[in-house]
Amino acid sequence: MSGGVPGLLRRVARQAAMLRHLPPRQVLRRVELDLRRRLGPYLSERAGHGAVAELAVQPPLPLFPPRRLIERHGEGWLFHQPWGSLPLPARVPWALPGADPLTGIWRTNLHYMEFLESVDDAALEALVLDWIAANPATARDAWRWGWRAYNLSIRVVVWMQQLAARRQRLPEPFIAAARASLTRQLRHLEHHLETDIRGNHLIRNLRALLWAGACFDGADAERWRRTGEALLERELDWQILPDGCHYERSPSYHCQVFGDLLEVLAVLGPGPLRDRLEATLDRMARATAALTHPDGGVALLNDSGLGMALPPALLLEAHAAAGGRPAGFVDGPFALPDAGFYGLRAGDTYLLVDCGPIGPDDLIGHAHGDILTFEWSVGGRRIIVDQGTYQYEVGDRRDRSRSTASHNTLTIDGAEQSDFFGAHRCGRRARPRLLDYRPDGAGFVLEGTHDGFASLPGQPRHVRRFVAAPDGVAIGERVEGADRHRATGGLLLHPDCRVELVAGGAVVTSGPVVVRVESTAPLVVETAEWYPDLHVTRPTQRLRYTVAAAGEQALCLLVREAPIKKQPVAE
Repeated sequence: MSGGVPGLLRRVARQAAMLRHLPPRQVLRRVELDLRRRLGPYLSERAGHGAVAELAVQPPLPLFPPRRLIERHGEGWLFHQPWGSLPLPARVPWALPGADPLTGIWRTNLHYMEFLESVDDAALEALVLDWIAANPATARDAWRWGWRAYNLSIRVVVWMQQLAARRQRLPEPFIAAARASLTRQLRHLEHHLETDIRGNHLIRNLRALLWAGACFDGADAERWRRTGEALLERELDWQILPDGCHYERSPSYHCQVFGDLLEVLAVLGPGPLRDRLEATLDRMARATAALTHPDGGVALLNDSGLGMALPPALLLEAHAAAGGRPAGFVDGPFALPDAGFYGLRAGDTYLLVDCGPIGPDDLIGHAHGDILTFEWSVGGRRIIVDQGTYQYEVGDRRDRSRSTASHNTLTIDGAEQSDFFGAHRCGRRARPRLLDYRPDGAGFVLEGTHDGFASLPGQPRHVRRFVAAPDGVAIGERVEGADRHRATGGLLLHPDCRVELVAGGAVVTSGPVVVRVESTAPLVVETAEWYPDLHVTRPTQRLRYTVAAAGEQALCLLVREAPIKKQPVAE
Protein backbone atom coordinates (compact mmCIF):
# COMPACT_ATOMS: atom_id res chain seq x y z
CA MET A 1 0.00 0.00 0.00
CA SER A 2 1.41 3.38 -1.04
CA GLY A 3 2.80 5.24 1.97
CA GLY A 4 2.28 2.31 4.36
CA VAL A 5 0.72 2.95 7.76
CA PRO A 6 1.71 6.65 7.90
CA GLY A 7 0.12 7.19 4.48
CA LEU A 8 -3.04 5.41 5.56
CA LEU A 9 -3.26 7.47 8.73
CA ARG A 10 -2.79 10.67 6.75
CA ARG A 11 -5.60 9.72 4.35
CA VAL A 12 -7.90 8.87 7.25
CA ALA A 13 -7.08 12.18 8.97
CA ARG A 14 -7.79 14.11 5.77
CA GLN A 15 -11.14 12.43 5.26
CA ALA A 16 -12.06 13.02 8.91
CA ALA A 17 -11.10 16.70 8.63
CA MET A 18 -13.32 17.04 5.58
CA LEU A 19 -16.29 15.05 6.92
CA ARG A 20 -16.48 16.96 10.20
CA HIS A 21 -17.63 20.01 8.24
CA LEU A 22 -20.50 18.17 6.52
CA PRO A 23 -23.94 18.10 8.16
CA PRO A 24 -24.95 14.47 8.87
CA ARG A 25 -28.14 15.00 6.87
CA GLN A 26 -26.12 15.68 3.73
CA VAL A 27 -23.83 12.71 4.33
CA LEU A 28 -26.84 10.40 4.70
CA ARG A 29 -28.38 11.88 1.56
CA ARG A 30 -25.15 11.14 -0.33
CA VAL A 31 -25.34 7.48 0.77
CA GLU A 32 -29.02 7.30 -0.22
CA LEU A 33 -28.40 8.82 -3.65
CA ASP A 34 -25.44 6.57 -4.29
CA LEU A 35 -27.62 3.52 -3.63
CA ARG A 36 -30.38 4.89 -5.85
CA ARG A 37 -27.95 5.53 -8.69
CA ARG A 38 -26.36 2.12 -8.56
CA LEU A 39 -29.50 0.10 -7.92
CA GLY A 40 -31.79 2.14 -10.17
CA PRO A 41 -31.49 -0.18 -13.21
CA TYR A 42 -32.66 -3.09 -11.05
CA LEU A 43 -35.44 -1.37 -9.18
CA SER A 44 -38.91 -0.30 -10.29
CA GLU A 45 -39.00 3.43 -9.58
CA ARG A 46 -42.08 5.61 -9.60
CA ALA A 47 -40.41 7.82 -12.22
CA GLY A 48 -41.72 5.60 -14.98
CA HIS A 49 -45.29 5.37 -13.76
CA GLY A 50 -48.32 7.57 -14.25
CA ALA A 51 -49.84 9.59 -17.04
CA VAL A 52 -47.76 11.82 -19.30
CA ALA A 53 -47.81 15.49 -18.32
CA GLU A 54 -49.66 17.84 -20.69
CA LEU A 55 -48.06 20.98 -22.07
CA ALA A 56 -49.50 24.23 -20.77
CA VAL A 57 -51.45 26.40 -23.17
CA GLN A 58 -48.68 29.02 -23.10
CA PRO A 59 -45.43 27.41 -21.92
CA PRO A 60 -42.65 29.89 -21.11
CA LEU A 61 -40.22 30.88 -23.87
CA PRO A 62 -36.41 30.97 -23.59
CA LEU A 63 -35.04 33.95 -21.70
CA PHE A 64 -31.61 34.11 -23.34
CA PRO A 65 -30.65 34.16 -27.04
CA PRO A 66 -29.46 30.88 -28.59
CA ARG A 67 -25.78 29.98 -28.50
CA ARG A 68 -24.00 28.63 -31.57
CA LEU A 69 -22.63 25.43 -30.08
CA ILE A 70 -22.94 23.13 -33.08
CA GLU A 71 -22.99 23.36 -36.85
CA ARG A 72 -23.24 21.08 -39.86
CA HIS A 73 -19.94 19.51 -40.88
CA GLY A 74 -20.20 17.42 -44.00
CA GLU A 75 -22.64 14.61 -43.25
CA GLY A 76 -22.23 15.13 -39.53
CA TRP A 77 -21.66 17.84 -36.97
CA LEU A 78 -18.97 20.06 -35.51
CA PHE A 79 -19.54 20.55 -31.77
CA HIS A 80 -17.95 23.65 -30.20
CA GLN A 81 -16.75 24.18 -26.63
CA PRO A 82 -14.17 26.58 -25.15
CA TRP A 83 -11.46 23.91 -25.33
CA GLY A 84 -11.99 23.06 -29.00
CA SER A 85 -14.29 21.63 -31.66
CA LEU A 86 -15.27 17.97 -31.97
CA PRO A 87 -16.35 16.40 -35.29
CA LEU A 88 -19.33 14.08 -34.81
CA PRO A 89 -21.16 11.73 -37.18
CA ALA A 90 -24.75 12.45 -38.17
CA ARG A 91 -25.93 10.08 -35.45
CA VAL A 92 -24.41 11.43 -32.25
CA PRO A 93 -22.43 8.83 -30.25
CA TRP A 94 -23.92 9.54 -26.81
CA ALA A 95 -21.58 6.94 -25.29
CA LEU A 96 -18.57 8.71 -26.75
CA PRO A 97 -15.68 6.22 -26.63
CA GLY A 98 -12.49 6.96 -24.72
CA ALA A 99 -11.39 7.08 -21.10
CA ASP A 100 -9.38 10.31 -20.94
CA PRO A 101 -10.72 13.39 -19.10
CA LEU A 102 -11.32 15.34 -22.29
CA THR A 103 -13.57 12.59 -23.64
CA GLY A 104 -15.50 12.66 -20.38
CA ILE A 105 -16.18 16.38 -20.53
CA TRP A 106 -17.19 16.16 -24.20
CA ARG A 107 -19.59 13.35 -23.31
CA THR A 108 -21.03 15.31 -20.39
CA ASN A 109 -21.70 18.33 -22.60
CA LEU A 110 -23.32 16.15 -25.25
CA HIS A 111 -25.85 15.04 -22.63
CA TYR A 112 -26.55 18.64 -21.64
CA MET A 113 -27.88 19.07 -25.20
CA GLU A 114 -27.57 22.85 -25.02
CA PHE A 115 -26.55 22.68 -28.68
CA LEU A 116 -30.21 22.12 -29.59
CA GLU A 117 -30.59 25.91 -29.43
CA SER A 118 -28.68 26.23 -32.70
CA VAL A 119 -30.12 23.41 -34.87
CA ASP A 120 -33.10 23.47 -37.22
CA ASP A 121 -36.44 21.82 -36.45
CA ALA A 122 -35.71 18.59 -38.32
CA ALA A 123 -32.38 18.15 -36.58
CA LEU A 124 -33.90 18.90 -33.18
CA GLU A 125 -36.54 16.22 -33.73
CA ALA A 126 -33.96 13.65 -34.86
CA LEU A 127 -31.51 14.39 -32.05
CA VAL A 128 -34.12 14.29 -29.29
CA LEU A 129 -35.66 11.03 -30.53
CA ASP A 130 -32.22 9.49 -30.89
CA TRP A 131 -31.30 10.49 -27.34
CA ILE A 132 -34.52 8.92 -26.02
CA ALA A 133 -33.84 5.66 -27.85
CA ALA A 134 -30.15 5.44 -26.97
CA ASN A 135 -30.34 6.42 -23.28
CA PRO A 136 -32.82 4.33 -21.28
CA ALA A 137 -32.90 5.00 -17.55
CA THR A 138 -32.27 1.29 -16.97
CA ALA A 139 -28.82 1.32 -18.57
CA ARG A 140 -26.07 0.30 -16.16
CA ASP A 141 -24.15 3.59 -16.34
CA ALA A 142 -27.18 5.84 -16.93
CA TRP A 143 -26.59 7.61 -13.59
CA ARG A 144 -23.13 8.74 -14.74
CA TRP A 145 -24.23 10.46 -17.93
CA GLY A 146 -27.72 10.97 -19.31
CA TRP A 147 -29.59 10.40 -16.06
CA ARG A 148 -27.20 12.15 -13.73
CA ALA A 149 -29.32 14.77 -11.95
CA TYR A 150 -27.10 17.70 -12.92
CA ASN A 151 -26.91 16.76 -16.61
CA LEU A 152 -30.62 16.00 -16.68
CA SER A 153 -31.50 19.34 -15.08
CA ILE A 154 -29.75 21.22 -17.88
CA ARG A 155 -31.13 19.06 -20.68
CA VAL A 156 -34.81 19.12 -19.67
CA VAL A 157 -34.85 22.94 -19.54
CA VAL A 158 -33.38 23.07 -23.06
CA TRP A 159 -36.01 20.61 -24.29
CA MET A 160 -38.87 22.50 -22.65
CA GLN A 161 -37.70 25.84 -23.97
CA GLN A 162 -37.25 24.55 -27.51
CA LEU A 163 -40.63 22.80 -27.50
CA ALA A 164 -42.25 26.08 -26.46
CA ALA A 165 -40.36 28.15 -29.04
CA ARG A 166 -41.09 25.74 -31.94
CA ARG A 167 -44.38 24.22 -30.86
CA GLN A 168 -46.36 25.38 -33.87
CA ARG A 169 -43.79 23.91 -36.27
CA LEU A 170 -43.11 20.51 -34.71
CA PRO A 171 -45.16 17.39 -35.56
CA GLU A 172 -47.55 16.20 -32.87
CA PRO A 173 -46.12 12.64 -32.61
CA PHE A 174 -42.70 14.10 -31.81
CA ILE A 175 -44.15 16.47 -29.21
CA ALA A 176 -45.92 13.50 -27.60
CA ALA A 177 -42.67 11.49 -27.46
CA ALA A 178 -40.77 14.43 -26.02
CA ARG A 179 -43.49 15.03 -23.41
CA ALA A 180 -43.37 11.39 -22.34
CA SER A 181 -39.58 11.46 -21.94
CA LEU A 182 -39.64 14.79 -20.12
CA THR A 183 -42.25 13.46 -17.71
CA ARG A 184 -40.06 10.46 -16.90
CA GLN A 185 -36.90 12.55 -16.58
CA LEU A 186 -38.54 15.09 -14.27
CA ARG A 187 -40.02 12.38 -12.06
CA HIS A 188 -36.54 10.84 -11.90
CA LEU A 189 -35.11 14.20 -10.89
CA GLU A 190 -37.62 14.45 -8.02
CA HIS A 191 -36.06 11.35 -6.45
CA HIS A 192 -32.45 12.40 -7.13
CA LEU A 193 -32.35 16.06 -6.11
CA GLU A 194 -28.78 16.98 -5.19
CA THR A 195 -29.49 18.00 -1.62
CA ASP A 196 -26.31 16.14 -0.67
CA ILE A 197 -24.20 18.73 -2.55
CA ARG A 198 -26.51 21.74 -2.66
CA GLY A 199 -24.67 24.69 -4.20
CA ASN A 200 -25.01 25.46 -7.90
CA HIS A 201 -26.09 21.85 -8.57
CA LEU A 202 -29.23 22.19 -6.47
CA ILE A 203 -30.03 25.57 -8.05
CA ARG A 204 -29.97 23.85 -11.45
CA ASN A 205 -32.30 21.16 -10.09
CA LEU A 206 -34.84 23.66 -8.78
CA ARG A 207 -34.68 25.71 -11.99
CA ALA A 208 -35.68 22.55 -13.89
CA LEU A 209 -38.57 21.82 -11.53
CA LEU A 210 -39.92 25.37 -11.57
CA TRP A 211 -39.64 25.63 -15.35
CA ALA A 212 -41.51 22.31 -15.60
CA GLY A 213 -44.17 23.63 -13.24
CA ALA A 214 -44.83 26.46 -15.71
CA CYS A 215 -44.36 24.41 -18.89
CA PHE A 216 -46.86 21.67 -17.99
CA ASP A 217 -50.35 21.43 -16.50
CA GLY A 218 -51.73 18.89 -14.04
CA ALA A 219 -50.79 17.19 -10.80
CA ASP A 220 -47.18 16.56 -11.79
CA ALA A 221 -46.63 20.19 -12.73
CA GLU A 222 -48.16 21.40 -9.47
CA ARG A 223 -45.95 19.05 -7.48
CA TRP A 224 -42.83 20.14 -9.36
CA ARG A 225 -43.71 23.77 -8.75
CA ARG A 226 -44.27 23.25 -5.01
CA THR A 227 -41.03 21.30 -4.63
CA GLY A 228 -39.08 23.94 -6.57
CA GLU A 229 -40.53 26.79 -4.53
CA ALA A 230 -39.74 25.03 -1.26
CA LEU A 231 -36.15 24.55 -2.35
CA LEU A 232 -35.91 28.16 -3.52
CA GLU A 233 -37.32 29.41 -0.21
CA ARG A 234 -34.58 27.58 1.66
CA GLU A 235 -31.63 28.08 -0.68
CA LEU A 236 -31.92 31.81 -1.34
CA ASP A 237 -30.76 32.83 2.11
CA TRP A 238 -28.35 29.93 2.42
CA GLN A 239 -26.53 30.26 -0.90
CA ILE A 240 -26.69 33.99 -1.66
CA LEU A 241 -24.64 36.04 0.75
CA PRO A 242 -25.89 39.44 1.98
CA ASP A 243 -23.42 41.19 -0.36
CA GLY A 244 -24.98 39.37 -3.35
CA CYS A 245 -22.20 36.86 -4.01
CA HIS A 246 -22.89 33.17 -4.39
CA TYR A 247 -21.47 31.37 -1.38
CA GLU A 248 -19.12 29.12 -3.38
CA ARG A 249 -17.11 32.30 -4.08
CA SER A 250 -16.39 31.45 -7.70
CA PRO A 251 -17.20 34.38 -10.01
CA SER A 252 -18.11 31.93 -12.79
CA TYR A 253 -20.49 29.89 -10.66
CA HIS A 254 -21.88 33.13 -9.29
CA CYS A 255 -22.76 34.11 -12.88
CA GLN A 256 -24.21 30.66 -13.57
CA VAL A 257 -26.45 30.83 -10.50
CA PHE A 258 -27.40 34.43 -11.35
CA GLY A 259 -28.52 33.28 -14.81
CA ASP A 260 -30.43 30.30 -13.41
CA LEU A 261 -32.27 32.49 -10.90
CA LEU A 262 -33.14 35.00 -13.62
CA GLU A 263 -34.81 32.13 -15.47
CA VAL A 264 -36.57 31.11 -12.26
CA LEU A 265 -37.89 34.66 -11.93
CA ALA A 266 -39.34 34.38 -15.44
CA VAL A 267 -41.61 31.49 -14.36
CA LEU A 268 -42.33 32.45 -10.76
CA GLY A 269 -45.76 33.81 -9.92
CA PRO A 270 -46.43 36.93 -7.83
CA GLY A 271 -46.07 36.74 -4.08
CA PRO A 272 -43.58 37.11 -1.21
CA LEU A 273 -41.18 34.55 -2.69
CA ARG A 274 -40.97 36.47 -5.96
CA ASP A 275 -40.37 39.69 -4.03
CA ARG A 276 -37.52 38.02 -2.15
CA LEU A 277 -36.03 36.71 -5.37
CA GLU A 278 -36.18 40.12 -7.03
CA ALA A 279 -34.32 41.69 -4.10
CA THR A 280 -31.76 38.88 -4.19
CA LEU A 281 -31.19 39.35 -7.91
CA ASP A 282 -30.61 43.08 -7.40
CA ARG A 283 -27.80 42.20 -4.98
CA MET A 284 -26.43 39.56 -7.33
CA ALA A 285 -26.39 42.05 -10.21
CA ARG A 286 -24.25 44.46 -8.23
CA ALA A 287 -21.86 41.65 -7.32
CA THR A 288 -21.71 40.52 -10.97
CA ALA A 289 -20.67 43.99 -12.08
CA ALA A 290 -18.07 44.15 -9.31
CA LEU A 291 -16.53 40.80 -10.32
CA THR A 292 -16.17 41.72 -14.01
CA HIS A 293 -12.92 42.92 -15.61
CA PRO A 294 -12.92 45.81 -18.13
CA ASP A 295 -12.60 43.22 -20.95
CA GLY A 296 -16.10 41.97 -20.07
CA GLY A 297 -15.00 38.65 -18.57
CA VAL A 298 -15.26 37.61 -14.94
CA ALA A 299 -12.40 37.29 -12.51
CA LEU A 300 -11.04 33.74 -12.32
CA LEU A 301 -10.83 33.23 -8.57
CA ASN A 302 -11.41 29.69 -7.28
CA ASP A 303 -12.78 27.27 -9.92
CA SER A 304 -13.67 29.68 -12.70
CA GLY A 305 -13.43 29.98 -16.47
CA LEU A 306 -14.26 32.66 -18.99
CA GLY A 307 -16.73 30.37 -20.77
CA MET A 308 -18.32 28.58 -17.82
CA ALA A 309 -21.36 30.84 -17.72
CA LEU A 310 -23.17 33.38 -19.84
CA PRO A 311 -21.30 36.70 -20.26
CA PRO A 312 -21.87 39.17 -17.41
CA ALA A 313 -23.16 41.85 -19.82
CA LEU A 314 -25.86 39.49 -21.11
CA LEU A 315 -26.91 38.60 -17.57
CA LEU A 316 -27.07 42.23 -16.49
CA GLU A 317 -29.09 43.07 -19.59
CA ALA A 318 -31.60 40.32 -18.74
CA HIS A 319 -31.76 41.55 -15.16
CA ALA A 320 -32.52 45.10 -16.33
CA ALA A 321 -35.13 43.82 -18.79
CA ALA A 322 -36.86 42.03 -15.90
CA GLY A 323 -37.20 45.33 -14.07
CA GLY A 324 -34.17 44.93 -11.82
CA ARG A 325 -32.36 47.88 -10.32
CA PRO A 326 -29.48 49.22 -12.43
CA ALA A 327 -26.11 47.64 -11.65
CA GLY A 328 -23.59 49.38 -13.84
CA PHE A 329 -19.80 49.39 -13.67
CA VAL A 330 -19.25 52.23 -11.20
CA ASP A 331 -15.81 53.76 -10.69
CA GLY A 332 -14.26 53.76 -7.25
CA PRO A 333 -13.50 51.21 -4.52
CA PHE A 334 -15.99 48.47 -3.79
CA ALA A 335 -16.35 45.79 -1.15
CA LEU A 336 -18.16 42.46 -1.08
CA PRO A 337 -17.33 41.80 2.57
CA ASP A 338 -19.32 38.60 3.06
CA ALA A 339 -17.52 36.89 0.21
CA GLY A 340 -14.27 38.65 1.11
CA PHE A 341 -13.70 40.39 -2.24
CA TYR A 342 -12.40 43.98 -2.28
CA GLY A 343 -11.59 45.99 -5.36
CA LEU A 344 -11.19 49.18 -7.29
CA ARG A 345 -12.45 50.23 -10.69
CA ALA A 346 -11.04 53.36 -12.33
CA GLY A 347 -12.13 53.53 -15.95
CA ASP A 348 -10.36 50.68 -17.73
CA THR A 349 -8.16 49.86 -14.72
CA TYR A 350 -9.42 47.21 -12.31
CA LEU A 351 -8.13 45.49 -9.17
CA LEU A 352 -9.71 42.62 -7.25
CA VAL A 353 -8.30 41.31 -3.95
CA ASP A 354 -9.41 38.10 -2.22
CA CYS A 355 -9.39 38.27 1.59
CA GLY A 356 -12.30 35.92 2.23
CA PRO A 357 -13.00 32.29 3.10
CA ILE A 358 -12.04 29.79 0.42
CA GLY A 359 -15.66 28.61 0.28
CA PRO A 360 -18.51 27.28 2.43
CA ASP A 361 -17.32 24.53 4.76
CA ASP A 362 -19.95 22.09 3.55
CA LEU A 363 -19.14 22.65 -0.14
CA ILE A 364 -15.43 23.25 -0.52
CA GLY A 365 -14.88 21.47 -3.84
CA HIS A 366 -14.35 24.60 -5.98
CA ALA A 367 -11.91 26.29 -3.57
CA HIS A 368 -8.29 27.21 -4.28
CA GLY A 369 -5.34 28.14 -2.06
CA ASP A 370 -5.66 31.80 -2.95
CA ILE A 371 -6.22 33.86 0.20
CA LEU A 372 -4.70 37.35 -0.30
CA THR A 373 -4.31 36.84 -4.05
CA PHE A 374 -5.34 39.50 -6.55
CA GLU A 375 -6.05 40.16 -10.23
CA TRP A 376 -5.21 43.42 -12.01
CA SER A 377 -6.19 44.93 -15.36
CA VAL A 378 -4.70 48.11 -16.81
CA GLY A 379 -5.89 49.94 -19.90
CA GLY A 380 -8.59 47.32 -20.35
CA ARG A 381 -6.00 44.54 -20.56
CA ARG A 382 -5.42 41.81 -18.00
CA ILE A 383 -1.93 42.09 -16.56
CA ILE A 384 -1.83 40.01 -13.35
CA VAL A 385 -4.10 36.98 -13.70
CA ASP A 386 -5.29 34.16 -11.50
CA GLN A 387 -4.11 30.67 -12.38
CA GLY A 388 -7.57 29.64 -13.59
CA THR A 389 -8.90 26.09 -13.75
CA TYR A 390 -7.77 23.46 -16.24
CA GLN A 391 -9.62 20.32 -15.19
CA TYR A 392 -11.95 18.82 -12.61
CA GLU A 393 -10.35 15.36 -12.71
CA VAL A 394 -7.45 14.28 -10.50
CA GLY A 395 -4.15 15.23 -12.14
CA ASP A 396 -1.14 17.52 -12.10
CA ARG A 397 -2.99 20.47 -13.61
CA ARG A 398 -5.86 20.05 -11.16
CA ASP A 399 -3.34 20.23 -8.35
CA ARG A 400 -1.65 23.23 -9.96
CA SER A 401 -4.97 25.05 -10.34
CA ARG A 402 -5.58 24.80 -6.59
CA SER A 403 -2.02 25.18 -5.32
CA THR A 404 -1.02 28.20 -3.24
CA ALA A 405 2.24 28.56 -5.19
CA SER A 406 0.23 29.02 -8.40
CA HIS A 407 -1.60 32.06 -7.10
CA ASN A 408 -0.55 35.68 -6.67
CA THR A 409 0.02 35.27 -2.98
CA LEU A 410 2.73 33.93 -0.66
CA THR A 411 3.67 30.37 0.25
CA ILE A 412 5.92 29.40 3.14
CA ASP A 413 8.30 26.46 2.76
CA GLY A 414 6.26 25.40 -0.25
CA ALA A 415 3.32 24.54 2.04
CA GLU A 416 -0.31 24.86 1.08
CA GLN A 417 -2.66 27.30 2.78
CA SER A 418 -5.29 24.54 2.89
CA ASP A 419 -5.01 20.77 2.57
CA PHE A 420 -6.46 20.02 -0.85
CA PHE A 421 -6.61 16.43 -2.02
CA GLY A 422 -8.42 14.44 -4.66
CA ALA A 423 -10.19 16.53 -7.26
CA HIS A 424 -12.62 18.44 -5.05
CA ARG A 425 -11.73 17.68 -1.45
CA CYS A 426 -10.15 19.66 1.33
CA GLY A 427 -9.28 18.70 4.88
CA ARG A 428 -7.64 21.45 6.92
CA ARG A 429 -8.63 24.85 5.56
CA ALA A 430 -7.13 28.28 6.12
CA ARG A 431 -9.16 31.02 7.83
CA PRO A 432 -8.63 34.62 6.68
CA ARG A 433 -8.74 37.69 8.89
CA LEU A 434 -9.27 41.23 7.67
CA LEU A 435 -7.01 43.46 9.77
CA ASP A 436 -7.76 46.80 8.11
CA TYR A 437 -9.91 48.12 5.28
CA ARG A 438 -10.24 51.84 4.54
CA PRO A 439 -11.70 53.12 1.26
CA ASP A 440 -10.99 56.78 0.52
CA GLY A 441 -13.13 57.42 -2.56
CA ALA A 442 -10.30 57.08 -5.07
CA GLY A 443 -8.73 53.91 -3.71
CA PHE A 444 -8.39 51.82 -0.57
CA VAL A 445 -6.01 50.39 2.00
CA LEU A 446 -6.43 46.74 2.95
CA GLU A 447 -4.41 44.54 5.26
CA GLY A 448 -5.18 40.89 5.82
CA THR A 449 -3.74 37.65 7.09
CA HIS A 450 -4.69 33.99 7.54
CA ASP A 451 -3.74 30.96 9.63
CA GLY A 452 -3.01 28.62 6.74
CA PHE A 453 0.62 28.03 7.78
CA ALA A 454 -0.03 27.66 11.51
CA SER A 455 0.86 23.96 11.37
CA LEU A 456 4.47 24.82 10.46
CA PRO A 457 7.08 25.25 13.20
CA GLY A 458 6.78 28.67 14.81
CA GLN A 459 3.24 29.12 13.44
CA PRO A 460 4.23 31.70 10.80
CA ARG A 461 1.59 34.05 9.39
CA HIS A 462 1.52 35.78 6.05
CA VAL A 463 0.43 39.41 6.40
CA ARG A 464 -0.19 41.44 3.24
CA ARG A 465 -1.06 45.11 2.85
CA PHE A 466 -2.52 46.68 -0.30
CA VAL A 467 -2.54 50.41 -0.99
CA ALA A 468 -4.63 50.73 -4.15
CA ALA A 469 -5.02 53.82 -6.30
CA PRO A 470 -6.17 54.43 -9.90
CA ASP A 471 -2.56 54.65 -11.11
CA GLY A 472 -1.21 51.56 -9.38
CA VAL A 473 -1.06 49.38 -6.32
CA ALA A 474 1.60 48.99 -3.65
CA ILE A 475 1.86 45.69 -1.80
CA GLY A 476 3.63 45.22 1.52
CA GLU A 477 4.57 41.64 2.31
CA ARG A 478 5.71 40.26 5.63
CA VAL A 479 5.90 36.94 7.42
CA GLU A 480 5.51 37.04 11.18
CA GLY A 481 7.35 34.48 13.28
CA ALA A 482 9.11 32.91 10.29
CA ASP A 483 12.82 33.36 11.07
CA ARG A 484 13.65 29.84 9.91
CA HIS A 485 11.27 29.65 6.97
CA ARG A 486 11.53 30.38 3.28
CA ALA A 487 8.65 32.40 1.87
CA THR A 488 8.12 32.97 -1.84
CA GLY A 489 5.56 34.93 -3.79
CA GLY A 490 4.57 35.12 -7.43
CA LEU A 491 2.83 37.31 -9.99
CA LEU A 492 1.28 35.37 -12.89
CA LEU A 493 1.29 37.46 -16.06
CA HIS A 494 -1.31 37.31 -18.81
CA PRO A 495 0.08 35.55 -21.91
CA ASP A 496 -0.10 38.81 -23.89
CA CYS A 497 2.43 40.36 -21.51
CA ARG A 498 6.13 40.66 -22.19
CA VAL A 499 8.50 41.06 -19.26
CA GLU A 500 12.05 42.37 -18.93
CA LEU A 501 14.02 42.40 -15.71
CA VAL A 502 15.60 45.76 -14.91
CA ALA A 503 17.45 47.18 -11.95
CA GLY A 504 15.08 47.27 -9.00
CA GLY A 505 12.34 45.21 -10.59
CA ALA A 506 10.83 44.51 -14.00
CA VAL A 507 8.99 46.17 -16.87
CA VAL A 508 5.84 44.46 -18.11
CA THR A 509 4.38 45.41 -21.51
CA SER A 510 1.02 44.42 -22.99
CA GLY A 511 0.20 46.23 -26.21
CA PRO A 512 0.23 49.96 -25.40
CA VAL A 513 0.20 49.33 -21.64
CA VAL A 514 3.51 49.49 -19.79
CA VAL A 515 3.81 48.68 -16.10
CA ARG A 516 6.88 48.87 -13.92
CA VAL A 517 7.13 46.40 -11.06
CA GLU A 518 9.39 47.76 -8.35
CA SER A 519 10.61 45.29 -5.73
CA THR A 520 12.94 45.38 -2.72
CA ALA A 521 13.81 41.74 -3.42
CA PRO A 522 15.25 40.38 -6.67
CA LEU A 523 12.72 39.13 -9.19
CA VAL A 524 13.17 36.08 -11.39
CA VAL A 525 11.11 35.00 -14.37
CA GLU A 526 9.82 31.45 -14.69
CA THR A 527 7.76 29.74 -17.36
CA ALA A 528 4.15 29.09 -16.41
CA GLU A 529 0.72 28.22 -17.76
CA TRP A 530 -2.58 30.06 -17.59
CA TYR A 531 -5.93 28.24 -17.65
CA PRO A 532 -8.61 30.68 -18.85
CA ASP A 533 -11.12 27.84 -19.27
CA LEU A 534 -11.50 24.15 -18.64
CA HIS A 535 -8.99 22.17 -20.72
CA VAL A 536 -7.53 25.35 -22.17
CA THR A 537 -3.89 26.20 -21.46
CA ARG A 538 -1.80 29.12 -22.63
CA PRO A 539 1.94 29.48 -22.01
CA THR A 540 2.95 32.52 -20.03
CA GLN A 541 5.44 33.72 -17.42
CA ARG A 542 5.48 34.31 -13.70
CA LEU A 543 7.56 36.76 -11.69
CA ARG A 544 8.84 35.04 -8.56
CA TYR A 545 10.41 36.63 -5.46
CA THR A 546 11.57 35.60 -1.99
CA VAL A 547 10.57 37.41 1.19
CA ALA A 548 13.41 38.11 3.62
CA ALA A 549 13.29 36.36 6.97
CA ALA A 550 13.11 39.68 8.75
CA GLY A 551 11.62 42.96 7.64
CA GLU A 552 9.07 43.65 4.94
CA GLN A 553 9.08 42.88 1.23
CA ALA A 554 7.67 45.74 -0.84
CA LEU A 555 6.18 45.50 -4.29
CA CYS A 556 4.88 48.45 -6.26
CA LEU A 557 2.99 48.14 -9.54
CA LEU A 558 2.91 51.47 -11.34
CA VAL A 559 0.90 52.28 -14.45
CA ARG A 560 2.86 54.06 -17.19
CA GLU A 561 1.29 55.58 -20.29
CA ALA A 562 4.49 55.26 -22.34
CA PRO A 563 7.53 52.97 -22.19
CA ILE A 564 10.12 54.02 -19.66
CA LYS A 565 13.86 53.92 -20.11
CA LYS A 566 15.07 50.53 -19.01
CA GLN A 567 18.31 49.90 -17.19
CA PRO A 568 20.02 46.56 -17.71
CA VAL A 569 20.25 44.17 -14.80
CA ALA A 570 23.70 44.16 -13.25
CA GLU A 571 25.49 40.88 -13.81
